[in-house]
Amino acid sequence: MPSQRKRIGFLPSEEVHEIIDKLCKANKISQSKVTGLLVEEALRSRGALSDVFQDKSCEMSNFINNSFEQESVSGNDKSLVNRDDCMVNKKALSADIKLMHEFIEFKYFKKIMNQNYDIFNK
Repeated sequence: MPSQRKRIGFLPSEEVHEIIDKLCKANKISQSKVTGLLVEEALRSRGALSDVFQDKSCEMSNFINNSFEQESVSGNDKSLVNRDDCMVNKKALSADIKLMHEFIEFKYFKKIMNQNYDIFNK
């Protein structure tokens, strides 16, 4: 009998696929099951999913995820987040804010000029 639920297709990046594959091997479960558990864990951590189903939490507590914590998964260190990239460049931010203020002043000036158009064209 076919399921009433619709199937969800997911094509992970190479790095995510390697992580899922390692979790499958470590836990001896299917990719579909690992992906489902990871999605539920992500939704639960965001507060979008409550712990209504207690039997699922039992599966999660037995879920082995430390088999690859210390090693780089794909060997591609470019995929790791560089903390310097997340830092705010204060000079660039200040220049951007100054430019925004100048633009707002220009728009205000243009509005005033349009309101007084007839005064200047007499």
